Amino acid sequence: MRRIAQILILLFIAVMVIPAFLSNQIEASAQKDIALPAGVIYEDFNNLNKFSKWEPWASADSLSTQEFFSPYKGKGAGYKWESDGNSGILTITKTEKDKKVEYSLEGFGLGKDSEMTVELVPIDSANTTVKWNIKSKKISYFSRYYTYFTSNKLAEVMNNGLERLEKFLSASAMTEEQADSLQPGMIGTEQFEGQKLISVLNETTFDESEIITATEESFGLIHSYLVDFLKISKANIGNPVSYFDYIDTATKEAKFHSGYPIIESVKLGEGMELISIPATTALICTHKGSYSTITKTIDEMKAYAKSKNIKLESSFWEEFQNSPKEVKDEDELLTKIYIPIKEE
Repeated sequence: MRRIAQILILLFIAVMVIPAFLSNQIEASAQKDIALPAGVIYEDFNNLNKFSKWEPWASADSLSTQEFFSPYKGKGAGYKWESDGNSGILTITKTEKDKKVEYSLEGFGLGKDSEMTVELVPIDSANTTVKWNIKSKKISYFSRYYTYFTSNKLAEVMNNGLERLEKFLSASAMTEEQADSLQPGMIGTEQFEGQKLISVLNETTFDESEIITATEESFGLIHSYLVDFLKISKANIGNPVSYFDYIDTATKEAKFHSGYPIIESVKLGEGMELISIPATTALICTHKGSYSTITKTIDEMKAYAKSKNIKLESSFWEEFQNSPKEVKDEDELLTKIYIPIKEE
């Protein structure tokens, strides 16, 4: 009996003392290096609609319910889910663009008033370390036993989430905002939302100088018409675009529209027409350098598509993000190239 009593006393002491050495909070962290710029990854934490597509709690459960609170992204955005008896509410409380997102959490097996933080630490211009942390409020002394097991399980869930995020990023098309974070020469896919251009139709040979001359003349004509004649604010006019919708490799002839995106209705000038570039998923890449070497970047994009078994349309368009007047050296010219991906 004395031996049993001693064991019971020791067990009692252990039960009383061990919590003192355990954390008074549920806290878990996960970290992963992802081969994308921080600006691309940021949107999948800042935009809760995109977050819901890969998060590790409900996205994989076809029976789960998901609800959003307007707006979808940025401070104040909210996301609620229920799945197999579990539930959670997540609200963005603070953001630092391309750097950090902070959230308040309710549920998730953590109770109320928990916090989640995501930090994006650039490794270089094309790679980022994602640091993800979740922490509950302080809990009672004897509940600390729960924190040990819950923290370890939560860390596993979060690491699984980062694996899902990496796969989601590699398989899904970027938003325009995400695509703008890619460095020149990086190839990706973008969900292009469509665009209307006030344009001039050009017909030329494949000669680069002829194409460049026709393009510059069209841009000059339309820009002068919009700004000088119609007095439209430059803020309402987008970057100039050349849309190549007909290329005949046999006769070496090309037809393309050169013009400007515009967000208001205007009367067309002589020789001008309004065209629509349809919404589509496009392969994109920003070419840095002389206009005469754009074809090299297009060839690299086509080679990339072939290696990924991506089928491309024959049309493409170029968005000129700066001009020779704005840079000292033509090596600093930036031209974003879009090639539509064929629908399967």
